[in-house]
Amino acid sequence: MKHLKTYEQKKGKFINVDYKIIVKDLKDNPNLIITDFKIIKHEDKKLEIKDDNTRRVYNKHFENGNKRIKIYLWNI
Repeated sequence: MKHLKTYEQKKGKFINVDYKIIVKDLKDNPNLIITDFKIIKHEDKKLEIKDDNTRRVYNKHFENGNKRIKIYLWNI
């Protein structure tokens, strides 16, 4: 049985991003962060982006502006 460390015990690193996409689950917890992507197609409420693979994300997950954020790498 694996025991996950709590959020405070995880080690992270700070990165500078111009644009980011944070995909959240149903309980509004961050599930996925995408920082290096290219927009392929822009629809009414969704963006089609290309990072390692092609994804569709909602416009509400897209944030712009130069920010310094801390990311945590989860080893599950």
